[in-house]
Amino acid sequence: MSRQLYDALAAKARAMYGKHTHREDLERIARMEKIGLVLDQLRQMPAWAESAALLEEETLLTRGRLEQALRAQVRREGLRLLSFVPQQDREVMEFPVLRMELERILAALRRLHASMFKEVDPLPREYITHSKVDFEGLRQCRDFDGLADAAAGSIYGPALHRLRGSLPDYGTTEVLLWSVYYRHLLNLVRRRYAGDTKRVLEQTIGAQADMLNIMHILRMKRFFPEVDNYLPVLLPYHYKVGPEQVHAMCQAKSVDGVLELIDQTPYAATFRDVKAEDWNNRYAAMLYRFSRRQLRMGPPSIYSAVAYMNLRELELKAVVSAVESAKYRRPLDASLCEILDP
Repeated sequence: MSRQLYDALAAKARAMYGKHTHREDLERIARMEKIGLVLDQLRQMPAWAESAALLEEETLLTRGRLEQALRAQVRREGLRLLSFVPQQDREVMEFPVLRMELERILAALRRLHASMFKEVDPLPREYITHSKVDFEGLRQCRDFDGLADAAAGSIYGPALHRLRGSLPDYGTTEVLLWSVYYRHLLNLVRRRYAGDTKRVLEQTIGAQADMLNIMHILRMKRFFPEVDNYLPVLLPYHYKVGPEQVHAMCQAKSVDGVLELIDQTPYAATFRDVKAEDWNNRYAAMLYRFSRRQLRMGPPSIYSAVAYMNLRELELKAVVSAVESAKYRRPLDASLCEILDP
């Protein structure tokens, strides 16, 4: 019975991915001269026609409102896919909700640091139902204790509770919360899964942690070369880049020294001959290719759904960047297009 459920889940995810965004779509969006023309283009793209249709009647359409609509569509797709997920896998498929909780907590923390209220886009009712965060409390909090109270029921609650009493450093708190996120997912995978499914899930989570650590080290070497304590910005996880390699990167004298060490890791090709401003896009392209390969050719499993959500989140990032190119009349970043390259 489980095999049939996974077959159905994979078939649904592959069918939904059949409408995916192409590189040529990004190039057309980037050439548009008005936000209304961007909307016209999105209406013609099966991947985003749903959200574009919902915006047709709006008289004042901004880039921010357009991005909200696209993001809301991706969230709705995740909820639709959830109905195909076997009951025993539901907890793993909550990762988009956990990421959304993390994003909202960090947005509230940025607001507290800036002492400025900023409205955030509304969340689908179903996301609020699945979440353990008090989003209204998060939106209205005026100090860090209020933020911690609003997130108390979530996986981030204990970590935030330990920081109560004053406004903590944003960068350190961000790394701490991402550590909670990855630890939760890895522990869940190791408890619930075995065989190929466990291997693939650990691979995608572990590779993301490795890559984030590498990029944190590169940014520190580039922008804060005088800093010698890297622990506050590094995730305490190692997949294919061991502690000794991470320590050596931290001790390197320059960005070039770090890149030489990266060349000895499985991520060498991702960073080879890449400009610093393109590091994020190369990381995204690596995750996109891995997720697409597993969705298309991997055996049906819960990762079929995880891969689809990874792909849509990365497509969303690429489309939003293309809209920014159109708005500011700048050429589309070539490394951005690599994300959706075959």
